[in-house]
Amino acid sequence: MQIFKQISDIFSWLQSTGILAALVALIIVVVKQVQPYLKIHIKNKQINQLTDFALTTVTKFATLEGLSKSDRKKMSDKDVADFASQFGFTWITPEIVDSVVEAAYQNFKKLGLDNHQPQTSPEPTEPAEKSATPAQTPASSASAVAQVSAPKSESAAQSASATPKIVEKSDANA
Repeated sequence: MQIFKQISDIFSWLQSTGILAALVALIIVVVKQVQPYLKIHIKNKQINQLTDFALTTVTKFATLEGLSKSDRKKMSDKDVADFASQFGFTWITPEIVDSVVEAAYQNFKKLGLDNHQPQTSPEPTEPAEKSATPAQTPASSASAVAQVSAPKSESAAQSASATPKIVEKSDANA
């Protein structure tokens, strides 16, 4: 009983001097000032959780061979939306889910984990004529060289025989 009387006396004194009203006002002001910070902090934590889950989901669906890119995106969107609703993230909209999944996919590509790039064959560094020659046998390459050099010899012989005729005509006229 003695303790209750002392607490009651202290409470009456705080109330009569106005200290109790000042403390209540101070608490209300602090709560009003801290509340937006806490909401932002909580949203940042939730968006970080959502982003981490989205990257995990994108990684999971990227390894599935039978899905197209749009199907992978739809499945990732659905998984992330389910995760958000399961943990009570009521402020998450489908647009936010879509942008978080897209950001996770871009991060996935940036990390070099995307193995679904279109495969391209390396371009040949040599012209087609040169690259075909090493594949031939020595006998066939010798016959190819003989065939290539034969037309050159005939054309060279024709131009050589044409030149003396011109020279002979000019010598004959002189």
